[in-house]
Parts: sequence; C-alpha cells; structure tokens
Amino acid sequence: KLRPVGWTYSAMADRSCLKIPAGQRFTHSIPCNWQEGEDGNTRAVALGSLDWNAVSLGEKTIDLEVYVLLKSEDDSEAPTIHYLKQKGSGRSFAGRFVPQEDARFLTEGGNVVELDSVIFEFDNSYSWWTEKEVELITIRTACTANLPPPLPEKAPHSLPPRASTPHGAATQKAQEIPDLRKAMDAGNDEKRCAFRFIQHLEGLLEAAEAKCPKEGLQLAGADGLWSELLQLRQSCQEALKLQKGKEQDCARKTVQIPAAEAEATRTSEEKVVEAEA
Repeated sequence: KLRPVGWTYSAMADRSCLKIPAGQRFTHSIPCNWQEGEDGNTRAVALGSLDWNAVSLGEKTIDLEVYVLLKSEDDSEAPTIHYLKQKGSGRSFAGRFVPQEDARFLTEGGNVVELDSVIFEFDNSYSWWTEKEVELITIRTACTANLPPPLPEKAPHSLPPRASTPHGAATQKAQEIPDLRKAMDAGNDEKRCAFRFIQHLEGLLEAAEAKCPKEGLQLAGADGLWSELLQLRQSCQEALKLQKGKEQDCARKTVQIPAAEAEATRTSEEKVVEAEA
C-alpha cells in the first residue's frame, strides 16, 4: 500500500497476482470501507474512487465482470448487485468507479448509499486444461467527506514596532526610494544604508559591464538596455562622488575647528602678556 509522506488519509495502491484454476471461477473482493490511521488513532473511511487494471499474463484470454455489492438493512436478505462492467473476454481490462458520479449510488439528498465491496469475478470455466494467471492493480482513494478538515489559514503577522519610535508604537511609513542624484547625510542611519546600497549596486553594474560587454549582446533591444545600464551606473557614480566630497568637507572642518580654537587661545594669552607688560 502506497501512501504519500505526511498524508494519512490518502490513495492506496494494491497489486495482486491471482491464479484462476482451469475450468473454474475466481472472485476477488475490494472493500468499500476500511480503517485509516496509525498509532491507535484510526477512523472509518469510505470509498471515494477506485481505478483498476487487470492483465492476463502469458497472452491468454480470460472472462471478467465487475460489480458492486450494496449493504442490506436486513442480514437475512441477499445484497443488491450493480454491475460496473458486464462480462467480457480479453487479455487486459481497465476501469474507474466513482460512487459520487453514479446516480445509481446516490440518495435523494445527494449522499452516497452504503456500499459493501467491489467484486472482480474471473471466469475460466470454458478452459478445462489451462490455468490462467492475472495481475490486478487497484488504486483506492478516500471519500472527500471523510477527510479531516483543512487547517485554518494563519493571519499575516503585523510589522514589529520600530526601535526608534517612542513608547514602542508601530509605524507604517513606507521607506522612500533614495534619490541617487542627491548627497546623503552620513549621520542618518537610513541614508547610510542607502549609500551602502548604491555602492553595492555600482559594483554589480561594473561587474556586469566587464563580464558582458556591449559587443557581446546579441539580444533584441540590447542597445536600449545598455544605455539604461550606463545611465544608472552614472547616477550611482555621481551620488558616490557627492557623498565622498561631503565626507572630505566634514573631515576638513573637523581638523580646522581645533586649530581655530588653539589660535584663539594663543591670541588671548598673548594679549594677557602684553597687558601685563
């Protein structure tokens, strides 16, 4: 019996090798109700569909008829029979049975009547000397009404509050796309992140340009794509150049301020000396 991993109430495949004696009939039964589950957690399951394929080995012909037995309310009564396949002769047989799609097995309310079993009856009574061997493969699936209910869908998680927001209140402001043509303040966390993104993007564009030069592009619309790539890379370079210049200005100001303070201090001391003199 084959079952997909992680699915308990699933399709089951059975392969049977049947020997039909010479001059006799042989029946094989497939139950329409069975138990599913593992580790003591079982439940009754009804037949949802049945596919079968029967092959007579050795290229010998055999007679086959398939029918369904219905459960009777009184055990003393004979079960009701409904034929799924009338008796026929051949070397291979195939069929499919879905109770919910057959009006003979539906009540007025649209429910499936209680089925007992599906019978495969092989007839070899006409062959007095030859035994037949048949390979029968069946695939059963459970009725959808018997399957466990699907799990409820999980609600999407809300965004966590930003650490910089007072009192932990969540903000829903979307981050704007940085303008590559403007210099950014290195003291701002968001702008520093955007600056690092531009550096990374420029590096990727440079590597793409080196690995796949314009002369090697043999695609339709390659010229337009190449011009857009160059324009984007130029914008990145301009933004990086502006940022680098701003950082140099900040560095110069940092050096000039202590020097100006020292000059102011020295001038004051000289003035004191001159006054004392």
